[in-house]
Amino acid sequence: MFKFIKAKGPHPSAERQKLQKDLFCYRRTLQHGFPHKPTALAWDPSLRLLCIGTATGAVKVFGRPGVEFYGQHQNPIPVTQVVFLPNQGRVVTLCDDNSLHLWEVNKSSLVEVKCQALEGKLKKISTMCVETAGKHLLLGTEGGNIYLLDLSSFTMTPDIIYQDVVMQNVPQDYKLNPGAVESIIEQPEHPNHILIGYNRGLIVLWNRDDNTSVKTFVSNQQLESLCWHEDGKSFTSSHNDGSYMAWDLDENKPSNEPVTTYGPFACRAIPKIVRRELNGKPLIVFSGGLPRSSGSDKYTVSVIHDEQHVAFDFTSKVIDFLVIDSKTEEFDDEENTVTNGTSNSEPDALVVLAEEELVLIDLQCKEWKMINLPYLVSLHASAVTCSQHVSGVSEELWEQLKEAGKAQTNNIYSNRSWPIDGGRLLCSKGSTPRRELLLTGHEDGTIRFWDAGGVTLTPIYKFSTAVFFTGDELEEAVPDPEDVDEDWPPFRKIGVFDPYSDDPRLAVKKVVLCPLSGTLVVAGTAGHVVVSKFDTEVLDGEVKVTTMNIVSDRDGFIWKGHNQLAPKQGEIHQTRGFQASSVLQLHPPAAVTACVLQADWGLVAAGTAHGLALFDYIKNKPVMVKCTLNPNDLTGSGDTPISRRKSFKKSLRESFRRLRKGRSQRRANTETATTPNSPPSRKTDDGQFSPLEAKPIERQVEARPVDDSMSSFVRCLYFARTFLVNAQNTNPTLWAGTNNGTVYTFTITVPSASKRETDDVTCHIAKEIQLKHRAPVIAIAVLDGSNRPLPEPLEVEKGVAPLPDTTQPHRVIIASEEQFKIFTLPAVKAFCKFKLTAQDGARVRRMAFATFTCKNPDTDATHSEIDLLCLTNIGDCLVFSIPDLKRQLNAAAIKREDINGISSLVFTKSAEALYLHSSSELQRLSLSATSATTARCYLPQPVGENEDATSDAGSEGERQENQSEVLVNGNAEGTVDADKTEEVRENDEETLHNVTVSSSVGDITIDSVKDYLGSGEDLNRRISGMCVTKTVTTVISNSQDGTVTSSSTTTTTTTSTATSAQENIIESDTDGPAPTLEIKKIQVSDILRAPLALAEELDSDGQLNGDA
Repeated sequence: MFKFIKAKGPHPSAERQKLQKDLFCYRRTLQHGFPHKPTALAWDPSLRLLCIGTATGAVKVFGRPGVEFYGQHQNPIPVTQVVFLPNQGRVVTLCDDNSLHLWEVNKSSLVEVKCQALEGKLKKISTMCVETAGKHLLLGTEGGNIYLLDLSSFTMTPDIIYQDVVMQNVPQDYKLNPGAVESIIEQPEHPNHILIGYNRGLIVLWNRDDNTSVKTFVSNQQLESLCWHEDGKSFTSSHNDGSYMAWDLDENKPSNEPVTTYGPFACRAIPKIVRRELNGKPLIVFSGGLPRSSGSDKYTVSVIHDEQHVAFDFTSKVIDFLVIDSKTEEFDDEENTVTNGTSNSEPDALVVLAEEELVLIDLQCKEWKMINLPYLVSLHASAVTCSQHVSGVSEELWEQLKEAGKAQTNNIYSNRSWPIDGGRLLCSKGSTPRRELLLTGHEDGTIRFWDAGGVTLTPIYKFSTAVFFTGDELEEAVPDPEDVDEDWPPFRKIGVFDPYSDDPRLAVKKVVLCPLSGTLVVAGTAGHVVVSKFDTEVLDGEVKVTTMNIVSDRDGFIWKGHNQLAPKQGEIHQTRGFQASSVLQLHPPAAVTACVLQADWGLVAAGTAHGLALFDYIKNKPVMVKCTLNPNDLTGSGDTPISRRKSFKKSLRESFRRLRKGRSQRRANTETATTPNSPPSRKTDDGQFSPLEAKPIERQVEARPVDDSMSSFVRCLYFARTFLVNAQNTNPTLWAGTNNGTVYTFTITVPSASKRETDDVTCHIAKEIQLKHRAPVIAIAVLDGSNRPLPEPLEVEKGVAPLPDTTQPHRVIIASEEQFKIFTLPAVKAFCKFKLTAQDGARVRRMAFATFTCKNPDTDATHSEIDLLCLTNIGDCLVFSIPDLKRQLNAAAIKREDINGISSLVFTKSAEALYLHSSSELQRLSLSATSATTARCYLPQPVGENEDATSDAGSEGERQENQSEVLVNGNAEGTVDADKTEEVRENDEETLHNVTVSSSVGDITIDSVKDYLGSGEDLNRRISGMCVTKTVTTVISNSQDGTVTSSSTTTTTTTSTATSAQENIIESDTDGPAPTLEIKKIQVSDILRAPLALAEELDSDGQLNGDA
């Protein structure tokens, strides 16, 4: 009996149970990086905001760094065009299904207000143009007609510019059908004149007031785009043969001959052209137009100004571009408002949206350099292969990293400040910036350091490992002298997106940074491990390479994989920053599967598919190797073909399993009585079985084969100073977990600091733990006597963390794919476990620890605790308390089919997580109710604008609600998996901790009311005789000057047969007639019968008496 009570574990206190919802809350907060598959671009020159639409229906508005607004269409369909309503903070999007959507920035979120759809093939919208007055949106269609959309009501107006009417004034010799409307632009200073360009070369200047054509222009080439000159008396057209021509309104023919910049041979189309004035001379910017023969594989934007001519060459398709003018708006800081400025400003920057990156070019700079991006940076400039999140970076290392990063890009970027600076940031008084780094390893062997402590993800520094190796592919290509003379077109490579890797063996598999010692370890695909130290001085010298043979004790082993990378001989010039001090080459050169660093001891351990190696990087000396291969498996390839003997055994095993499975199914079909182990069936009132109410039973987990060829993989490594030999003294230890559920523990002898340079580090195996279920070991961690994870290396010495508790026994958590199990040390005796796969059918993919804090509302004290975080293979994020392993939160964070997202997730110490939402974009989420990185920004209300905004009282209420909920892509996130609200412990204990915490504040539904009030006889007893009386008192008074004023107050009274309660409302004495009373009685049972109708009635009353 005592053993059973002891197994139940300590129960949480009542105070702790009250804080459950104050500690845990799932939210999706920010998105970092470059939007996936962008399709549209727009610019608001008044509010200085940039908008990007994507192929997945996302709409993103960006201002100054930290100002971000997200929206998401209900249907994930591509956004084809985006236009801003100038100086209103509103956006109109056109989707691929020919639907129009109006979005509004409401304080801190982007909300869809209204939508409109046009049906019919001839009404397919081909181009859009916003009036200067901002009242109508002109819609050009494939059928040739132009429709008008009233932006105040977002409905179509009866005014239509028919193509037939336009054609009445066209010259008689033009016999063609003009085709679709390609372009509509207003004439500067004449808003009633619009220039209409049709697909087959017809251009008409149309007077909207008189519905007549002012001028007609005919081109013999297919039209692509139009743009007005700044004088408003001439314009330029671009065509599908790679030419453009200027037209004068006073003449019906081009003012000059067509200009084919990259002719005379056939050229590709120019889809867009812009002509502006810069320093008194024309600036022409256009995309495309290259020769068909030589430029078919290039994506360019050409800029021509005076004698300067550059064809900017991008590595991905150009989606759109636009020219940003210099800042002319006047900002009133006191009123937080924006007023319109003059439009006479010169081009400031060129914004180019490519398929894989955003590039800004400084047009004021003589060399037309790029402007450094503070956000929207391409994470996937080279494909991301691994990542690590580091917090607690010292201020000294942070500044030195930034200085080293600036030196790397000194000659690449312009010194100009970021020109997109719309919106405002909410002031955070007293808050210090968080020094957090995100390290991403890439396919080309580089490590990129990102500032991950705020809203924007900004690159800081880049470290490359390719410089330490040589080979045919890694040598710098020497240009052919014959090709050097080919300087036309004048191409210039621009952008950072470079998806091509010189050698696939360079790909980074693991990266580990110790911020307190400034040590970086990078492990790659070819079994190489580069150990680097941060230094502020330039270093010239050789880098020592040490080889360690993991399979030295296996004579018959043959490696059939790729060769190792050849290290570069001689001196290597290393600039300030991280500088390699040693390179460890493992043999066989298989990809590194696990890596760990102990900077305090000067040791690094790396694991592969064949075993593990321990390396002393202070003395550049091997310490120990351990081969984990099965003695029978001496082949060198990862996916080994099974031998005939193994295949026969496997087929026999599968046959017997199928036989047993068939028998069990037949037995289950014939038996009707419940088995003793099954839970009792629960039936609903109508006699039907309810599977949701049944108690979940434990799944049977399939046994894993002992002789699996993948079992030797080292999945995790862990350093710890803990009790392993005896309970009196702690020893440095190394823990290694493999793919077949084996845990190897080693004791390490590290010489004292005075003898560290002379004496050797020794390592010996101490214990070997074999998990019965043989599931792969994902992570290992040791808890001190107070059940807190051991601090990171050097944290105690630097005063970052307190000394670990050694007065009580330590415990070790071994997380396999199927369960968490805690053992006491040094006896390695089982303490408790949680079978995740048996209960949920999910497998563990990540394990980490995070700190959760909240304020206790009763005592006003701060409660803090460290819990275990877990990610499963179906995308769920779980939170467990330690050491009792009771579930606190279960949130469906990632779609189960998003394999890349699940494999890329990293947890932070503040209970946040980052994962690849797409190949180019990171999604940020939070599991803590008090710690979340969100965009604290707003858009100032423009002066004199938006008076007829479509947001009504309903959207104002929606705005208030949005302030309490986090909006991601326009939707309130935070819904957790509702099917996981009941969890069964190993000892069948059900507590409050086992219930899934829902972080969403949804609408009141019938079910939620029933759950709150109860059900059955208890509900009928509670609501019988109970009624809600709503009393509205309206006071009308006459003043001496004859002004009539009225005011209303509302009293809500809830009464029953037993008790009655009434609100006391203080009213002021008034002279005049007696107040009028309006009394409404509402039965509580009506709430359960018709809640929607009742809500509408109450809402209408609330609007009627809204001035109370």
